Amino acid sequence: MRRHRRLLRLARQVASSDKQWFERYPTRLVRFRPERRADFELLSLQGQEPPAFIPEGLDPTSPLTWVAVVDVLRAAGLPAASDHGAIRARIRTVPIRSRALQASMAEVFAIAVCRDLLHQIQAEPGSHDLVA
Repeated sequence: MRRHRRLLRLARQVASSDKQWFERYPTRLVRFRPERRADFELLSLQGQEPPAFIPEGLDPTSPLTWVAVVDVLRAAGLPAASDHGAIRARIRTVPIRSRALQASMAEVFAIAVCRDLLHQIQAEPGSHDLVA
């Protein structure tokens, strides 16, 4: 139980760091950063594999040690998150250190996440109704 609470606290800290980053950069769709233990630990404890994506052109043999944090609402062209929160997807990926490469890969990741979400919604009609 103590470990679970500690992981939740760490996960909140990671989410808070990402939130602050997106507030600082209101036009960016994706944040690339090294993976932190708390990113996927809770998911792993539930027996699930973290989502991963390696865009075409990047080395598929590189270790998945980085995370792309995608602001889903921004990627979908919707208004920035309000006081009601945000929807962000974290995806394991290979290291993308160069700012130029990050800039060119941001749209690739945003499109991939939106396509995946749309596919999931279409596969389970009625189970993802949004209420305003």
